[in-house]
Amino acid sequence: GEPSMELLLVPNEELSGSGTQKLMCSGRGFNPQIKWLSGSNQRSAADNERRMREDGHVAVTSHITVTQQEWNEGKDFICEVIDKDLQKIVRKSTSLCTGSL
Repeated sequence: GEPSMELLLVPNEELSGSGTQKLMCSGRGFNPQIKWLSGSNQRSAADNERRMREDGHVAVTSHITVTQQEWNEGKDFICEVIDKDLQKIVRKSTSLCTGSL
């Protein structure tokens, strides 16, 4: 039972004037926790949502908002899903260069 995850760029046409870019990461496991990193710095999430699934897994979804300037600099933003019960970590990163995964 690996924890599974996906990392998405949230398209924000309606926010195009606001100068921010939104990233969403969702993970699934028994006790998943999401951590965001950029470079070596931890980033605090804008929000975290946890819900129990019928199969006994927990799904967690987290968003961060980054400035368009940071995004345009091609910085790497990394989402880590840490499953304490499974003692497993999965991570994915995204940046302007990778574009859509």
